[in-house]
Amino acid sequence: MSYESRRERARRERLRQGVADEGMWDRVSSCAKKRRYATYDQARAVARWGEEENGRELRIYKCEYCGGWHLTHKLDQKVYGREAGREATERIAREQAESTAAAPLARWSVGDLVLDLASNTPCIVEAVGQMDDEPAYQLASADESCELGWVRESDVAEA
Repeated sequence: MSYESRRERARRERLRQGVADEGMWDRVSSCAKKRRYATYDQARAVARWGEEENGRELRIYKCEYCGGWHLTHKLDQKVYGREAGREATERIAREQAESTAAAPLARWSVGDLVLDLASNTPCIVEAVGQMDDEPAYQLASADESCELGWVRESDVAEA
């Protein structure tokens, strides 16, 4: 080991000891060295990406020191992290349920035969979506001579 690296190691050890003497070592070691995410959703997105890339399950927890969110692979995650993660998961599920409950369900699905009321043409539904909070369908003529594009459910009838 070179003289410079020994000196650097000694300097780091003195800094660590000074921080420990002030009672700040837990904070520095558990928070300052980690990536901080401002929201649970940001941390969740990074955790999902990491799981896909590395195949390791990552857990998300709320930091008691900085108030941000950190990731860990450890199973012995602190209680406040699991609780905060569960609350965020429940909130996201609730928001998704509310958004799907508010949107009316489509009457027809892909492959169904319908009648376009504007052109009085039998059509096949190619895709299902939403247009102005109403179900909409991308249509193609049944004889495949043309595509009619997107129409609202009110512009379509049973063939």
